[in-house]
Amino acid sequence: MSSALLVFPAAAAESASPTQLDDENLDAWLSQEPDQADGAPSDEDLAPLEPPPRHHGVVIEGSAGALGHLGNMRDVSPVAPWFRLQVGYELFDWLMLFGQGDVAFSSTSFAQRPPAKRSYALFGFGAGARLSWQAFSAVGFYLQGEGGFASVNEDVLATYGYPDADRLRPFVGGSLGVDWFQLSPHYALSIGGGARDYFQNFERVYGTRPPLAWFGSVAIRYAF
Repeated sequence: MSSALLVFPAAAAESASPTQLDDENLDAWLSQEPDQADGAPSDEDLAPLEPPPRHHGVVIEGSAGALGHLGNMRDVSPVAPWFRLQVGYELFDWLMLFGQGDVAFSSTSFAQRPPAKRSYALFGFGAGARLSWQAFSAVGFYLQGEGGFASVNEDVLATYGYPDADRLRPFVGGSLGVDWFQLSPHYALSIGGGARDYFQNFERVYGTRPPLAWFGSVAIRYAF
């Protein structure tokens, strides 16, 4: 009786045990494709995601930087804070037409006394074109040309030999810059600099140096 009881559990255990994994079965199991239904990642899931394409169209760009003079005005005014707002439209990936307005806040603190130091604002507006080259997925370069009209808001520079500073006079300029495109396809950060010729505005009577100014800025751009 006792021997029968011992044989029965052993036989039941043998019949209920899973199939034994020998070398042949193990190789077959390892060679099976992963079951997609079990949630195993596919090659497409493991591939790195491509960044979204950069947006093109209407572009708004705001800049903050500095403007300084290279001509005779450098003996009158120090380097001034400079701000610009630019709105453009990208006809192609590499060409944008834009309109812009800018202002710099300065003073006559470098000029000899009298009169006493006075402050003024130099403002300008105009239009231009920008050529762009996206050399890498996150970095690009641009070359920009512009022209327009500028003026000083008050007659504070005539004393120092600039009788046309407070009148609307033409200017032309150009700049170079680097764009850093963000993860969002709408945004980009930029750094750039260039020069302008202010013609009669800062052409001093009996002056010896050309009425040139330099500028540099950082900018944030949004493309709709």
